[in-house]
Amino acid sequence: MFSKAYQTATQFTHPLVVSTRFYDKTIETGLGAFIIINSDGWLLTAAHNLTTLLTHQKHAEEINEFNLRTKQLEKDNLANNYQTYAVPNAKWITNFSIFFSGHPINILEYHIYKENDIALLRVDKTAVKDQKIFPTFINPSTITPGTSLMKLGYPFIEAKATFNEQSNTFELPLNFFPIPFFPIDGIYTRNINQGKTADQSMDILFLETSSPGLKGQSGGPICDTNGTIYAIQSQNLTFPLGYKGSIIINNQIIEENQFLNVGIGVHPQIIVDLLNKHQIKYDMV
Repeated sequence: MFSKAYQTATQFTHPLVVSTRFYDKTIETGLGAFIIINSDGWLLTAAHNLTTLLTHQKHAEEINEFNLRTKQLEKDNLANNYQTYAVPNAKWITNFSIFFSGHPINILEYHIYKENDIALLRVDKTAVKDQKIFPTFINPSTITPGTSLMKLGYPFIEAKATFNEQSNTFELPLNFFPIPFFPIDGIYTRNINQGKTADQSMDILFLETSSPGLKGQSGGPICDTNGTIYAIQSQNLTFPLGYKGSIIINNQIIEENQFLNVGIGVHPQIIVDLLNKHQIKYDMV
């Protein structure tokens, strides 16, 4: 059913690897997905994939204040013959990198909408010069619950970067790329409207699917059987089913509450509105 969608969506969907190094020199690496929208270098992903970008800016200011405070305390200690110290935050972000399809790319412009969990980024168009196929977005006025949808991304892959002190860069294991895709199917079940954004300028609107998105699919497309984008994978929700299942273990009956996990994607109305707002060219059907 989704062979056409898979062949189409894998052409414009790519891995997004975010590596973070903290003040205590520990390293974390996350893997998600992004979409190349057009030949102008515009990309689309989930906003939570880029949390590090915003946090790093805040931490850079705090680290600078800490360094100034430390220097002042050193002067005070020498002048007054006592010892006091500033205490650093071990989880300050000191270094981070965003690898698009295995390469660090300079972000020229970005718009991050945390409440709707969507981010638009513009990179140098030479970085997408080899891209030949671009996505088509569904017209939001035409969508109906019950439509079969496919989520695409890179689950079940462990991304583990190291940091090269000499070059001051992150490095991923050899042969880490290319990363295999993994699709999962479901149906469009309903819309989830969470009200207005804090500035009242937009709805906070999501599209629900009957199956959850998998870790590594965040920011990836949710497509119909033709590969047309209905949503961008954002998060999951868990609903209690109201009954318990039982199993016998060591002659004891064990009962567990049963739940249904569903996927949540950024609604196409939000996607189209933001593309129009920022005058980003795109195809719609």
